[in-house]
Amino acid sequence: MSKRLLFVLGIVLLWWTAYALMFASQVVGMGEEQGAPVSWREALRYSFGGWMTWVPLSLGLYLAVRRFPLERGRFFASAAALALAALLVVVLRAVHVYCTNPIFGWYAQLPDFGSVLAASLSKNFMMAWTVIGAAHALLFYEQAREREQRVADLERGLTTARLEALRAQLHPHFLFNALNSVAEMVHEDVELADRMLVSLSALLRDALSLEREQERPLRRELELLRHYLTIEKIRLGERLRIDWSVPEECLDVPVPALILQPLVENAIVHALARRREPGVLSLSAARCDGLLQLRVENSLAPGEPPAPGFGVGLRSVESRLQLLYGGRARFERRKIGHERHVVAIGIPLPVAAPGVAGLAA
Repeated sequence: MSKRLLFVLGIVLLWWTAYALMFASQVVGMGEEQGAPVSWREALRYSFGGWMTWVPLSLGLYLAVRRFPLERGRFFASAAALALAALLVVVLRAVHVYCTNPIFGWYAQLPDFGSVLAASLSKNFMMAWTVIGAAHALLFYEQAREREQRVADLERGLTTARLEALRAQLHPHFLFNALNSVAEMVHEDVELADRMLVSLSALLRDALSLEREQERPLRRELELLRHYLTIEKIRLGERLRIDWSVPEECLDVPVPALILQPLVENAIVHALARRREPGVLSLSAARCDGLLQLRVENSLAPGEPPAPGFGVGLRSVESRLQLLYGGRARFERRKIGHERHVVAIGIPLPVAAPGVAGLAA
């Protein structure tokens, strides 16, 4: 509230200062036209001595409007309160004129206070209502801004809740598949199962982390994806071949957390794991047309085209892209001939993408 009052005080000071300067210029101009020149010093003294009293009065009327705004449900009660405030302004202006007449010479011969009060009523009552109207305009503007902010906060909260719900679907989904893979290997090769458990622990740490960032560098996303692929590579052996093509310039670009893992899991579970012959999983990244373009391509299982529609993982990826970036993001899923399946996504690059260095993909 103090910041708001300081802002309003600044507006009031600027307005009445400008008004006083304009009035002083009119006094000087009229004096020259009538052959009775008035110096700028005298005009400014007279103008500021009268009009600057409206600064505290305007601030008081603004506070009165905030307390008694003219709105549905209490219009007449507020109108009566504001009318009393306007009459109080009339009285205060009359007192000012009456008391400062020896200084500013408002009257050549000062009349009784009743006459000064009547003159103040005719000159200042409507001026007070003009200030009340301006205060309402400012108040309604502030209320509109506050409503917009509340709506924006609610929309952000809803978006965050929906994003968290989508992430909550992903964690148990891929962890369940990873656990199944480890369980299968325990009965075949204890040493390899131990390596798989190391990777699984990294995935669990990320899933159970208290951090809930919606975006993180692609570098971090690839680190976790490697742990998942380590598990699947041990399980599938030579049936899974992995091809990485991620240049360093893409590694520090922020991407939605867990955006690649559902795509890779979908490729493995629904295609590569069903093959008897070796299959290839290709993951590539490039910066083009203001987007970070990520592409997951995989061999299809012979005679088994990709299932129509979207599973939990793919639906989640598309929904999260829409929630985070709206129409700026891209999502595409298609076949290449009879042997390859591709999912490509485009993530808007930040305005000033950070420099990259370090981990090679």
